[in-house]
Amino acid sequence: MDPFEQLAEIEVPPVPAARTFTAGVRRKLHPRLLALHLIEFAFGATGWALVHMASALAAAVRYTVTGSWPERRKTGEKRR
Repeated sequence: MDPFEQLAEIEVPPVPAARTFTAGVRRKLHPRLLALHLIEFAFGATGWALVHMASALAAAVRYTVTGSWPERRKTGEKRR
């Protein structure tokens, strides 16, 4: 028997009431989205912040040792 024919014979449950559906979304989806945003921030934004902080710290150490700031690169220019 064709899978589509089997699906055609299955009864579809009625659509839940709007309030019930909205409450279910709020109860299940919103906490998961919040958790994903927090995880994304913890691993994404914090990582980038640490990279930029390390870069600034390295420049400060270089200034302390040599007495001059590293030259500023133009946008899109690669380090040598």
